[in-house]
Amino acid sequence: MAEQLPEAASMYTSPAEPWDPWAPVLDELEHRVEAAESGDLAALEGWAPPAVQPTPMTAADQDRANGILVRQRALMARMREEQRTVAASMRGMRRPQYRPAVAPPIYVDRVG
Repeated sequence: MAEQLPEAASMYTSPAEPWDPWAPVLDELEHRVEAAESGDLAALEGWAPPAVQPTPMTAADQDRANGILVRQRALMARMREEQRTVAASMRGMRRPQYRPAVAPPIYVDRVG
């Protein structure tokens, strides 16, 4: 007969904390935002909220989600500002500097 371990049985019957279904969703989103803040914007691609919300969010989950939202908005504002800077720089490179054409004087002999 196989000997049962009492620790393993108690581990599955009475967890220390109830399982939070929003934690993995928020963990993934937070990880993607951290990567984007570090410069890896490709990390933002492909994320979508869960199609079926697992359960209503707790107050702690809502606070965490709001914190992530604030970071996303700050990132978007920084990206917009950097985009404006790059666009202005590109405009300056495309537009040639104005220099009046300086041609040497010429003599035209009109016979007539």
